[in-house]
Amino acid sequence: MKAVWYERTGPAAEVLTYGEIAIPVPAANEVRIALKASGVNPADVNRRRGAGYAIDAPFIVPNSDGAGIVDAVGADVQQEWIGQRVWLYNGQRGRNLGTAAEFIAIDADLIARLPDNVISRSGPASAFPA
Repeated sequence: MKAVWYERTGPAAEVLTYGEIAIPVPAANEVRIALKASGVNPADVNRRRGAGYAIDAPFIVPNSDGAGIVDAVGADVQQEWIGQRVWLYNGQRGRNLGTAAEFIAIDADLIARLPDNVISRSGPASAFPA
């Protein structure tokens, strides 16, 4: 899958890399989301800058918040989640794979259904493709 990551901290223009990494597989109690949106918040920027955070993995895919469509579920997660539009938070908290990627596998407790009346930047909810 396509993703953005960094292997050292510093200014975004100096440390961010764009390329291919493995598609995550959802573990027990996780869902995999085909991401349609990725949000950057101050904690994400501080982590990438190295302000109070150490690099604790070979690489970090940034960004904690996002939205997309559940395309796979792990054990102990209801199959009904597949195909659902969802919002997620804490995607990068305590882990190295955030939402600056095409997919994320994340604990099912960190997602919420995205109501049909929530629109995307590109148009109405119907424009949010499956």
